[in-house]
Amino acid sequence: MLNQTVKYTAILPQDCVTELRSMADKKVIPSVNQGIRIAVEDFLKARKEHEYQRNMREAAGDEAFIKRMTDTMKAFEFADAKVDGEW
Repeated sequence: MLNQTVKYTAILPQDCVTELRSMADKKVIPSVNQGIRIAVEDFLKARKEHEYQRNMREAAGDEAFIKRMTDTMKAFEFADAKVDGEW
């Protein structure tokens, strides 16, 4: 199923719009709209990754988290060994 889309007006710097139009004219991107959509998706993905990394750094200092993770790894040691490195 495709994501539902909504129209949203945003104010962008003129030089960015000019560059996007140029890229669309040269068929580097399908359209200005698609270029903006790709940029927003890439930004959101990068921010989520950044947040995940920050959370993992915080968790590394949490003794209870480390114990749970170590216990879980030990619990699956046998199952992981049976796979022979393939999933």
